[in-house]
Amino acid sequence: MASKAIRFLEEHQSSVSSKFEEEARWRQENEIWLRLSRSVSLTIIDYMQEHNLSRAEMARILNISPQYLSRILSGTENFSIKSVAKIEAVIGVPCLLPAAQAVRV
Repeated sequence: MASKAIRFLEEHQSSVSSKFEEEARWRQENEIWLRLSRSVSLTIIDYMQEHNLSRAEMARILNISPQYLSRILSGTENFSIKSVAKIEAVIGVPCLLPAAQAVRV
């Protein structure tokens, strides 16, 4: 006889398949650039905190839309080198981790 918890879970099981495995595989396959993207995101967040800036103010400084800034701050934006260079030029702070920290061998 199934326990009350097992019966509850079976009764409330979703009909939609979980994408957890697929998403975990994607994160593993894209680990290096995701780490670099998070580095850019954290650098911008640090800059915003140090200068007491709102998201709207930071978007204005970077000359980007608030929506694009939100995507950047999510840590999953696939930047071009040119985009990172523009951000670094505007805030005057390197955004990418040193290569030894950015890439695990």
